[in-house]
Amino acid sequence: MREYFRKIGIHKPNFLLCMDFETAISSRKIHQENFSINKLRDLDNGDTLKALETILNILKKYNQTITFFIVFKLEKIYPGIINKILSHGHEVGWHGYSHSFLNDKFILKKELDESYSLIKKYNIQGFQAPNITFFKAGYPLLKRYGLRYSSSIYGNSSALYNFDGILEIPVSVSNSSHDPDPKEISFPVNLSPVNLLKLGIPFGSSYFWSLLGHKYYSKKLDIAKKENRTVNLFIHNWQLYSSNRLNKIRTDERIGLFANPLFYPYKINVMNMFENLLSKYKFTRCIDYIKMIKSYEK
Repeated sequence: MREYFRKIGIHKPNFLLCMDFETAISSRKIHQENFSINKLRDLDNGDTLKALETILNILKKYNQTITFFIVFKLEKIYPGIINKILSHGHEVGWHGYSHSFLNDKFILKKELDESYSLIKKYNIQGFQAPNITFFKAGYPLLKRYGLRYSSSIYGNSSALYNFDGILEIPVSVSNSSHDPDPKEISFPVNLSPVNLLKLGIPFGSSYFWSLLGHKYYSKKLDIAKKENRTVNLFIHNWQLYSSNRLNKIRTDERIGLFANPLFYPYKINVMNMFENLLSKYKFTRCIDYIKMIKSYEK
């Protein structure tokens, strides 16, 4: 199946753009505080909705529809936020309930149980693991809860893998020749030093947007277009719209420059680059990519 899907990519380039939609109030440490919904809403002070409105208007400006992988607890804090995204023609995927690390079956099942009513209500098809860190034994659970595809490993985006009935679209890396057999893939396929040596630069990750810049990405997309390859990128909403007030109340120490200098690239606003790419390339939703590929099976 994997080879069959890879050959489909030869006939048409596909550029996927996803947004991991999170806020400071969905950070892991704030989640551990067990604040009430009203308290979380007060802390946020509407910044999540302001960010969403800004981003939706920009996407509309460039006539683009993308996939939003959203932390589902935000629907509890702001009822209707999922429907608002859908009403603009975008796809909504699952990014966990609380943005917890999904690295074992117990945590995954707990997060799925907390999200299942919304997964069912909105017919959610896709999933992206927080931090692109997932485990192979988790795919059967995703399937059991009605999900259809995932984008939770780094790799050659022109290859589409099938793990226990879940189609896996890798986030793009610079080593386009990396094409292992599914049995050879060792989980998690994240930004570990070992994986970086094999994969090259994982430019599909939003971490590299500010480091590499729009010229690097334009070159990558132009080459992929000529070679009819798939590119799969993701960005975070807080890299496009930031709130100084929210940054002050956030309790996740990893964002501090001295506590974790490696986090610094995430703190650089890349809105101009986002608009630049939207103005030059046509992006598609992950679900449309999956449907296109499945149509070749018929």
